[in-house]
Formats: sequence, C-alpha cells, structure tokens
Amino acid sequence: MDSRLNNSTRNIFAGLINKVLLILFPFISRTAIIYALGSEYLGLNSLFSSILMVLNLSELGISSALVYSMYKPIADDDKVKIRALLAVYKKWFRVIGVILLTVGLTLLPFFKYLIKGEVPSDINLYLLYLLYLLNTSLGYFLFAEKRALLTAYQRSDIVSNINSFVSLFLYLAQILILFLLGNFYLFIAIYPICTFIENLCIDKSASKLYPDLFCKGKISEDVKGQIRQHVKGIALQKICSSSRNTFDSIIISMYLGLTSIAIYSNYYYIMISVHEFLYLIPNSIRASVGNSVAKEPLDKNYNDFCSMYFIYSWISGWCTTCLVCLYQPFMDLWVGNSLMLSMSSVLLFCLYFTLLNAADIVALYKDAAGLWWYGRYRVIIEAVANLILNFTLGFYFGINGILIATIITLLLLGNGYGGYIVFHYYFKNKSFVKFICEQMVYILAIAAVALITMCLCNFVDSIFRLNKIYTLIIRGLNCIIIPNLLFLLLYSKHKHMKQAKVLFFNSFNSVVHKRK
Repeated sequence: MDSRLNNSTRNIFAGLINKVLLILFPFISRTAIIYALGSEYLGLNSLFSSILMVLNLSELGISSALVYSMYKPIADDDKVKIRALLAVYKKWFRVIGVILLTVGLTLLPFFKYLIKGEVPSDINLYLLYLLYLLNTSLGYFLFAEKRALLTAYQRSDIVSNINSFVSLFLYLAQILILFLLGNFYLFIAIYPICTFIENLCIDKSASKLYPDLFCKGKISEDVKGQIRQHVKGIALQKICSSSRNTFDSIIISMYLGLTSIAIYSNYYYIMISVHEFLYLIPNSIRASVGNSVAKEPLDKNYNDFCSMYFIYSWISGWCTTCLVCLYQPFMDLWVGNSLMLSMSSVLLFCLYFTLLNAADIVALYKDAAGLWWYGRYRVIIEAVANLILNFTLGFYFGINGILIATIITLLLLGNGYGGYIVFHYYFKNKSFVKFICEQMVYILAIAAVALITMCLCNFVDSIFRLNKIYTLIIRGLNCIIIPNLLFLLLYSKHKHMKQAKVLFFNSFNSVVHKRK
C-alpha cells in the first residue's frame, strides 16, 4: 500500500508540473496567434485539432487497454509475458499509425464543406492539414509501447518530465517563429520535430530503467482475444468522449465560421485546462487503483471508491465555483469584449465541466476493472445522439444549443449509464440508486456554493468598482476562501470526511518523507 501511495504521489507532482507548463504555454501561444495573426488562424488550429482528435487512437485510450493487460504480469514479475506483450503492442501501434494516415488522407476532399465563410488568403488548407496529420501519426511509429510500459510500472512521472522539457522547447520555438517570422506553416511544422524528440527520449529512459524488457516473444490467441476485446471497448469509449468537442467544433465551424470557433475554443480551452489539471488526481493513481482491484477485496475497493469520489467532488465543486465567478472577468482581460460569450453560455460551460468531473472516478474504476467492453453500445449511442442533437440544437440556438446537446448526452448516457456499468459488473452487491442519489446531492451542493459565492463576488464588485485586474484578483481571493468554508460547513459531519482526512495526511506525509 505504501509503495502504491508513494508512486501515486510522485506521479501526481510530476504530472502537476507538466500540466502547469501545458496550460501556461498553450495559453501564451493562443494569445500570440490572436494578436499576431488574428482569430481566424486560431479557429483553423482548433478545427484541425478537433478533426484529428477523433483519429488519434493513442489519445482515444488504446494505451489504457494495453496498460491494463500488463498489470497482472507486472504484479507477478512475469517478464517473459511482458516482453511478449510489448512485441504485440509495437506491431499494433504501427498498424494503427497506417490506418490513421489512410483515413486522415481520405478526409482531404471534404474540407471545403467544413468552414463557413472565407479562409485567410495566405493559407493552403490541405498543406496545413497534412502537417497536423504527420504530427498525429508519427508517435505510433516511434516507441509507443515504451510509453505504455512506463505507465504500467507506475512511472508516468518520467513521461511527464520528458514531456515538460520538450513542450517547453516547442512553445518557446513557436512563439519566436510567430513574432519574428509570422509564418503559420513553420509554427505548425515544429510539432512533428518535437514529437520525434519526445518519443526518442521516452524510449531511452525506458530501456535504461528496464533493460531486460524489450519486444520479444508471442502471446497465446486467448490472451490476444482478451486484449482485442479491451481495446475495442475502450476505443469506443474514448471515441465518444473525444467526439464531444470534435463534433462541437466542426459544427460551429460549419454554421458560424472560424471566428466563432475561435471564441468557443478559448472558453473550451479554459474549461478543459482546469479539468485536465483536476484529472491529474485520478490519472496519477490509475496504476495503483488497477493494482488494488487486482489484489484487494471488493469491500475495501468500494470504500476507497466512495472516499475518492467525495474528495474529488469537493475539489471539483471548488473549481466549478471558480469558473462561475472568474470566467468572464478573465476573458474580458485576456481577449476583450468582442471575443466573449454571454453569461448563459458561461453557465452552460460550468455545468458541462461539473458533469465531466462527476464521471472521472467512476471511469477510473471502470478502466481498472477492465469493463470497457460492457459499455460499447452506450458510447455508440452517446456519440450518435450528440451528433444529431448538435446539428439540430446548433442550427436553432448556435453555441448555446451545441453546449446543451453535449450536456444532455453526457448527463443521460455518459454519467448515468456509465455508473450503472461499474455497479452492475464490478460493485455487484452495492446500490447503484444510492450512488446516484449521493451524486445528485454533491451536484446540488456545488450549485448552491457557486451561487452563494457568485452573489458575494457581485456584492463586493458593486461596492468597490475596481478596474479589471483588481476585480479579478479580489474575486480570486474570495474563491479561495468562501467555497471551501461553505463545503466545510456542508460536509463536516459527512460519513466520508474522516477517511478523506486520512488519505490527505497520508499523501502529505508521503511527499515530505518520500524516498528518491
């Protein structure tokens, strides 16, 4: 248990540093694009990124299924099987890379239908897209199996550290290119160069740590069949979650044009950056939870699940409150009033954010228990329903309609049925209805805390009437203190509060006394 906690804590802090860099520098990059070239270029960047997101199977969770299959042989120290699995993964990743390139090229003739209005006159859409496609596919041919190996051994901190250094170089180079040369093609061309460097460094690090683990051997057809089933299930799941923003962005581009997608993508970027920052918690304990699911009794895992869900809901609620209170003042300061959405859109983004977070711990245990295949029909239905609702509501209500469509499918099919799968196939003797009721209580508590904090912030604004910067600072200070005091009052007698304190202090002590 102590080693799992130490690994998780180390991974969280390495991931934290990595996430700070991956939030700060893309923010600077987006700002540079807007002010140096214009919002249309940012719209193009968002559109192509969204299209390729659904094709990028590594980001769609194929690696998660492969990592899952290594948990048991690693726990048993079965190096022969690990080598055989790595050989299979290497072959599969390369096949995926070929498929991605092929499918990506077939999309070229359809680009003219995906953008409403004019494209910047100095841009060749097809050449720009090919640069994006090259970067997306390159990682599959360069040691992708070594990244999965490090993750399975609970050394995602190494991957995070390498990514941090390479990303630092990437964004500094891009910003210099943008301001010194103003060339958007060179700005994009630096991506595949850095992808090559990052994957090469990960390969060298994995080979140094585990020199006796390399691609060799074969696995039985039964094991291959089990892995294929897991891969299919999680690929469908991740395609669904990834397609949410993909569909949103593409339909906004079709209905409203590049400037609108740039405005939407700025708000989405802030929301998803906070979510990814928060997601460091479940992502960094993924291997530890997988190890616990493989070794520990069901009741212990259920108690851990409830405690983690409680802690995560508190932190998620605090982040939601910060978004409600700080979104508009920050956007006004960053991009100006002309590139802002209405307050109704902000509240929809905050609800979207809350529902995304509500599913994270459930998804963590679903992945750890290998239940992807059981949700294969749900994710297909959710993706199709999201697409249909996006087209319909987006046509009538614009960006708000597209957000409502995503919220509906996420609430009914993503959170509801996703939780049912975990309780039906893993926590079989536990009440799913009770869990849903607790989940609704958490969401209502978040709404109440956000409303009270927002009212207090507005009251302070009306008294002092400060400039934009000071208003943002004062609101930020209020958001640090007020929501957490309110949550403390609400949850002081909560049944999971004691266990939450134990987990917190154990993690803190692990940081202070961790051994390198």
